[in-house]
Amino acid sequence: MGEFSTPGKLLGTEEEFAVGDGVYSEEGRLHALCTGYALIDGQKVVSVKPSNAVPKMVAPGMVVYGRVEDIFEPIALVKIIPVEQSGVRQTQGDYFSVLHVSNIKRDYVESVRSEVHVGDIIKAVVSEIRRGELYLDMRSQDCGVVKAYCSMCRNPLYLKDRILVCHYCGNREGRKLSKEYSNIER
Repeated sequence: MGEFSTPGKLLGTEEEFAVGDGVYSEEGRLHALCTGYALIDGQKVVSVKPSNAVPKMVAPGMVVYGRVEDIFEPIALVKIIPVEQSGVRQTQGDYFSVLHVSNIKRDYVESVRSEVHVGDIIKAVVSEIRRGELYLDMRSQDCGVVKAYCSMCRNPLYLKDRILVCHYCGNREGRKLSKEYSNIER
């Protein structure tokens, strides 16, 4: 089995590999398009393959990845992305969850939009399940945004001196970042 990859993770360059399933190319760099395991075949084609493990239900305390779908102050609506860990798939079906502004950082956060934006990929912990709704918590240092996109032009943001910068339009933005933020240097 290959190396575990999350969306946006740098897998190599076009000089090294050809693009396979579950991979996209951006400025000559190859990135994981989905969550799964990166594999390289005999023809030097890199692919990301999800495992066909038996699904397990989401439970409190579980670490999950998700995409911010919408923001309605003081919450963000997040769609959970299925993730493989120890051969067991974390989610079954489509799960939408709630990230409340008070669960983003340990410090005071005035607005959800100051820390996450629509389209961001985040890492969070399921804090509770109430009346069938999942509630997320990103206050841990390990949790936060793992991939962000420019709010002006929708291109990926790169981490430079603890600020996210768009190489296309020059926009600078802030987020509550995970330690594993997928950074790609030019």
